[in-house]
Amino acid sequence: MFETLTSITDKTRSALRQAAARAPARRAGRGSGRKSEPGSALAPGCEGDPAGFSAARLAQLGRPLRDQTRELADCQALLDRGRDLARQERWEALCAEVAAADARRGATVAGTPEAELLAAGARSDLARAFESASSAGALSRGHRMFAGLQALDDIAADLAPDPGCAAVVALSHMDAGWAWYKQGWRRGRPEQHVAAFRSSFARAEAILAPYTDAAAGSPLLASTHCALLAGQPGAERQVVDRYETLIGLAPGMPGHMRAFGLHLLPCWFGSYEALDLAARRMAAVTGETWGSGGYAWVWFDALLQDPAAFAALDAGYFVEAIDDILRRHPGQHMVNLFAACLSQLLTRETGPDRSQRRLLDKMRTRLIRSDMRETHGWVWSLTDIGYATPGSAHVGGAEIGARQAWEALSTVLARELRRIQGQPSPAP
Repeated sequence: MFETLTSITDKTRSALRQAAARAPARRAGRGSGRKSEPGSALAPGCEGDPAGFSAARLAQLGRPLRDQTRELADCQALLDRGRDLARQERWEALCAEVAAADARRGATVAGTPEAELLAAGARSDLARAFESASSAGALSRGHRMFAGLQALDDIAADLAPDPGCAAVVALSHMDAGWAWYKQGWRRGRPEQHVAAFRSSFARAEAILAPYTDAAAGSPLLASTHCALLAGQPGAERQVVDRYETLIGLAPGMPGHMRAFGLHLLPCWFGSYEALDLAARRMAAVTGETWGSGGYAWVWFDALLQDPAAFAALDAGYFVEAIDDILRRHPGQHMVNLFAACLSQLLTRETGPDRSQRRLLDKMRTRLIRSDMRETHGWVWSLTDIGYATPGSAHVGGAEIGARQAWEALSTVLARELRRIQGQPSPAP
């Protein structure tokens, strides 16, 4: 991807711009930033007004707000565990736990990899420091954060050969690389730190090089090799093979399929046609786990990021795939996740055509009316940022997400809400 300066400037900037375009409302903490859907029966003063949201009304609608869920608690516990072991400099214990979780394919109830969560927690302090320096435009070659990165290199050398430790350190170098790139991009000069970006990814690649063969049996290493694609020449030729290896190792971890779909968008390494072909192939490969659900997982974040992708989507197959997922995993986390995804897609002015919109709305209505029994606000908030490495988006935005859920529920359950508010309901 980065044989030339032009390729990083055009492709990576395009991908980051699309992601950033969806984020400002969430960062500002002012709700979804979207217009209410036609027919929305929001309470008086609720539209566009954060103070108008009422958790009590969610309970009255039979979908009470759950601030704490098993998935959120498990993710937070693993992130905290990784962070605490790193702060205590108990690196041998950390790497042993990462390796054990990876070997047993440990995952949360929603399929989030335990090894990736531990690794994300271990590097979270340094990653936040890099992001803070980048946001302030203060990142430089002599910044003190690089002393911390060098310390991680020394730990990896001391513990070698340890693939889990190598993955943690390699991901930390990639965190630094993205911090470099974003610093230039935020100032409108993405080419400014291209050399530093490439250097960070080259260092990560060198750290992982001794463990290339081990990646064939390790979801964590395979996932880390997929993350490397963003900074490697010739990524277009490797993306399918790497992700198919990863997904074959851990078909029950849907985040990998979601990341695959993102990397197959034209702004990264693929095309809409290649994306649809891969989605169909993943539906077949993961059929024992998800039925046809692999089709929906691969398309999930690609649709959220790029409305033009709808031109290649088989919407009928997409909603069937969602149905297959929910038949196998009917918990409230999954119901909220897909209700949130569909609601986000339906509020956009571009994307699905009329027939696609009709299919998506029918499925969204069924999920909210028949399947949804709880409101998981933090899950709804994740559709604004899409899939990311576990740890970067698992714990926040719950209040904003709850308001997004409220907007969707008040549309689908308009008649019920009018009864609660004591308003007359229109004739059917």
